Amino acid sequence: MKVQTIFLVLLIIASVGVLAYRGLVAPKKLPLLKNFEEGEYLDKGNYLEPTSVENGLAVYAVGSGEPILLLPYPHAHTIEPMAQGPLADTLVEMGRTVITFDVPGAYKSTREPVGDIAEILSAAEETLDRLGIEQPVDVVGHSMSGLATLAFAIEHPERTNRLVLIGSMSGFPIVLKNGLPKSAWKATESEFWKFIFLGLKVKSGFGNLADHKNLQNIMSYESYHDKTLFTPLEIQPDDKLQGVPVREMVWGGNMVIRLDFADSLSSVQAPTLILAGRFDAEAPLVCSDELNDGMPESEMVIFEKSGHHPFLEEPEKFSQMLEQFLNQERAELPIRTENAKP
Repeated sequence: MKVQTIFLVLLIIASVGVLAYRGLVAPKKLPLLKNFEEGEYLDKGNYLEPTSVENGLAVYAVGSGEPILLLPYPHAHTIEPMAQGPLADTLVEMGRTVITFDVPGAYKSTREPVGDIAEILSAAEETLDRLGIEQPVDVVGHSMSGLATLAFAIEHPERTNRLVLIGSMSGFPIVLKNGLPKSAWKATESEFWKFIFLGLKVKSGFGNLADHKNLQNIMSYESYHDKTLFTPLEIQPDDKLQGVPVREMVWGGNMVIRLDFADSLSSVQAPTLILAGRFDAEAPLVCSDELNDGMPESEMVIFEKSGHHPFLEEPEKFSQMLEQFLNQERAELPIRTENAKP
């Protein structure tokens, strides 16, 4: 029996376990959580106020200088808006104006969430239009926001100047094949099955906020090469009484339909910088290799001491490579890197 077949059988068994759990322990779904982040995660101070909120979409313009579009995480797995996260801070320090938005159903965007890639691309265009940005812009994305960035470049080449893809991928198929859980654990380890069980429970909508946080903690811990940088989400006593975040549910549908842009990589003509951590468990190096091999104007830099967050684990090298790329005129690209194409 092939390894893939064995894995499928075990996955089905795990799914049956979830269904049994649903029937015996959790007979009904809890209401999904919308725009809950400020009340849940904000310990002190305030979240950044949006530049504009219209039709339920909150948009931001932070910093000064040439605009750069930083796409938010479509699953909203963050504890602060993208506009005040570490990537935004890095770009602002480089003298750029960070343009971004809250995805519908998260933070200040109260618009009813849909969850497909068209929703993210439409919100990105709406953001640029609302801020009066007509010229092509540099676009940056990390992880799943990198997938959205890739989609933006494919669907809107006329609005794309250059791309920066950090720990990203072409779509769900390559991540499902190479990423978690098998990138971090063997099938004989308990964390392997805990990850599958929590994932199925949360994605089916029968989980709760505690399950969501536990899943995020498992993933986040494995995403760092330097484990001292990991800070777990605190699980409160009443988290089991609250539902799953709505973005977790609606974006999860893209995994089911196997959203994928691998066949469109060659169509991306924008100069692209791919930044990858050697020890990335969420988007293993093979994901960045595929991007670099398939995109005609790409260069890749590997961070030898990083996992999924090179901007946190090797910030000086990250800023250096990013600034070098962004400060060059398009005629001068591609940049020279140790991983340049021959």
